[in-house]
Amino acid sequence: MAQLGWVYLDPQGGRHRVGLYHGDKTGHLLIHCNLKVIQVDFAVKESKTYSFFIEDELCELAVYKENGEFSYSFTTNKKVDTPLNRQRKALNRKNLKYVLLSAAGLVLVIAGVTYGLHRFDKWQEGQRFTENSLLSPDALTSQGKLASHGQHAVAQLFVQQEGKKRNVYYGFVTADSIRTTGQFEVPADGSFLLPTGFPLADQDAFRVTYLPGNPRVHSVEFNVPTRATVTRYLQLAQTIEQQTHPQDTPEHIACVVLTVAEKGNWPALANFIFQSKTPEENPRYNHDTYLKMLREPAMEALLKRECL
Repeated sequence: MAQLGWVYLDPQGGRHRVGLYHGDKTGHLLIHCNLKVIQVDFAVKESKTYSFFIEDELCELAVYKENGEFSYSFTTNKKVDTPLNRQRKALNRKNLKYVLLSAAGLVLVIAGVTYGLHRFDKWQEGQRFTENSLLSPDALTSQGKLASHGQHAVAQLFVQQEGKKRNVYYGFVTADSIRTTGQFEVPADGSFLLPTGFPLADQDAFRVTYLPGNPRVHSVEFNVPTRATVTRYLQLAQTIEQQTHPQDTPEHIACVVLTVAEKGNWPALANFIFQSKTPEENPRYNHDTYLKMLREPAMEALLKRECL
């Protein structure tokens, strides 16, 4: 696994530490700034450039592949002819436009969800969680059709507290631009675990499979999270690992979490998240499963090689 780091000094004299991890076999790549994950990409096996902002400076991290070998560079974009303060004003205008567009999009989503809820019958009685997914009431007898004729979209979840109840609303848009919504109720207090064992958070997103001719027949697949949701799992796992091992450096923590995720895929991150739980509190992911994962001979050897 390639591990590199750079230090960027902003115009005010602030220091920012930028680094990356790039898996040798899988090609999974993680970029972090000041020990916070800012971008995650998967199967990066060709040259590619990533852009991101540090304060008001546009930065670029490039991955080069030449003769089968990878090299990396970190630079700031100096091609803008206007002064920095003019550039900041331009960025502020761009950010304001983005905020306004986001707010308008959120209003449309809420309006779509509200409209859909008025059209649909009560979902709570007919909903059912399968092993890793949520079936709509109309999909209970149509799983075979979904498997053979279903198309995919992305469903985003929104958690709302409504009095003494807490509901989760979700919505997705089909390839024909048809907006479909649904909801389910979760306990009013505390965290709620999805069928995958991961805690639900507002704006998590997952793949949804639907029938093209009738998108009310659909299944939200919690075992296929989006890249943004996997990034949240990575950040949560790294935060909890640092809290329980304050003696370890943030760089070591990031290396351990990313190495485990690269070898065991994203479901292994749940062992980090619930490492303080006993088997009685969480039979699926707990302190015992966390230690078993790290002490597995192949994993232990890999961590020693990559992170020590």
